[in-house]
Amino acid sequence: MLGEFVTREQAATLAARARRQQEHLLEFEPDVVRSSYNLRPFLIHHHLCEHPSFSLDALFALCRRLPRGQVQYRVGAIPGDANFDSSYERYREGLRFDDVLEQFEERKAYICIYNPERDAGYRPVLEDLLAEIAAAIEDIDPVITWYSTYVFISTRDAVTPYHMDREMNFLLQVRGEKEVMLWNPRDDEIMSAAEKDRLLAAFESQRPSYKPSFEAKAMRYELRPGFGVHHPFIAPHRVHTGPDLSVSLAFTFRTQKSDLRTSAHAFNHVLRRCGWSPAEVGAEHPYADRAKAAAAHAMDVPLELLRKHRHARSAAAH
Repeated sequence: MLGEFVTREQAATLAARARRQQEHLLEFEPDVVRSSYNLRPFLIHHHLCEHPSFSLDALFALCRRLPRGQVQYRVGAIPGDANFDSSYERYREGLRFDDVLEQFEERKAYICIYNPERDAGYRPVLEDLLAEIAAAIEDIDPVITWYSTYVFISTRDAVTPYHMDREMNFLLQVRGEKEVMLWNPRDDEIMSAAEKDRLLAAFESQRPSYKPSFEAKAMRYELRPGFGVHHPFIAPHRVHTGPDLSVSLAFTFRTQKSDLRTSAHAFNHVLRRCGWSPAEVGAEHPYADRAKAAAAHAMDVPLELLRKHRHARSAAAH
């Protein structure tokens, strides 16, 4: 898995590190964070626009020195309901990466830089952001366990197709403008309980698909440089750039709480594959969710044994 795991020792010091920083890159409103974090999107302010690491020249230099697998690209106009996971391969048009950098705007290109935190030049600023996020959520969701970052560089009128991540996210706009559309993952029409379980199961990775009926339920946020928006856990989203070149940073992360939910969803998916109808993962069943998460971590029991157990119970009932 790409990204960086955060040890317990590191997690314990993150918030204190942020408080020691003389200058902060992110501006959180504590009342908004307390009332909205992981429940609904909300806007934040940031100061990345002035940071030299996020100039276009610096980012293109980063693209050239990173391993090629960490820099994905596509060109041309793509529809908003395109398959997100296959979009890079499908809309690449056989171009060499050097051609894309040299003719970026002419090609209407879109570049995603995966895991810039693995670059020695970018790691310090991204670790500062990690510490600031940890400090902002320490009273609500106190232990960050993993993080991963992505830089998006796109020409005008580009689209990031509808999809959902398996983490929380702050999308920070550095240059240009974007319209970010988010959907409520707790809405059963947007994602059913079974779809969420399947999304978060480690051995299956299908993302639920977009439907035209979702459009009316979108929450829309207009981002300009210096603004960002919080994406709650597994919130579906689609992004459209404005009339100018756009640069943004997505800071995704996981916590002990989201890890527990992920494991509980994964175990629910196992139960569904065995023919059971488990209770939905959520705050209404905290003890059951913890038990499911523990069971998911102890998955030495083969699926066939679970199926036999269910069949035995069914036979006893008759």
